[in-house]
Amino acid sequence: MATVGTEAFFPAFRKLVRAKMPFATFLIMRFVPGKAPEYLDIWHIADARLEVASGEYADSIYSFDPFFQFTDIPESGGLYRLPEIAPDRFFSSQYYLEYYRKTGLCDEVGLLAPMPSGCRAHLSISRSDEMGPFRRRELRCLKHHAPVMLELLTQHVTAITPQEPLRLSASSLPLADLIRTHARDTLATHLTQREAQIAALVLQGHSNGSAALVLDIAAQTAKVHRRNLYRKLAISSQRDLFGLLKHLL
Repeated sequence: MATVGTEAFFPAFRKLVRAKMPFATFLIMRFVPGKAPEYLDIWHIADARLEVASGEYADSIYSFDPFFQFTDIPESGGLYRLPEIAPDRFFSSQYYLEYYRKTGLCDEVGLLAPMPSGCRAHLSISRSDEMGPFRRRELRCLKHHAPVMLELLTQHVTAITPQEPLRLSASSLPLADLIRTHARDTLATHLTQREAQIAALVLQGHSNGSAALVLDIAAQTAKVHRRNLYRKLAISSQRDLFGLLKHLL
């Protein structure tokens, strides 16, 4: 596409996809490790909820986004539907219930492409409740054209963003470390490293079993860590945990 790397690319790219299917949001972002996502181009239907949500996402909520979390991407990139990469309890998580559903969106497909600099290029395409989820034929269409779309996305993001190798700052700490430090310094509570890791995974929507797989421990062990975590923080639910720690995200 001749418009790659220019301001004309985004509307032209959006128009091509729109000719195949309706959507409520169409966003190009760059995921930089240890930093908030960068909006490179953004379009959404006229909806005040989406206007507010886009700001909240970039400020802090992004760390819950399964697309932001997902890093197991082949060199050529990939096309993913939200349920394919979300943690097993994502759709009952506080992030989903208190943020995602309130945007009026009901389905999302994303392209993810690794960049030479260590960043990831991301194209997010979402549907509203009124539009309904993506249909099978639309998903087949996206999968069929995914290689070309990924190539265009990669070329465009490469052309408009710096490509020097990333230098992560010392302050770019994993969420578990932030949780453990906050518990110690603010809540006067000592959490073990494992308890802090469980807290981070629970916030992201993992069940005990799923967290156990991520950490390579037994499900019963994960359950014990979670019970100890809740006892130390004097809470009883994921909702309480979200309310206590969401400012760290």
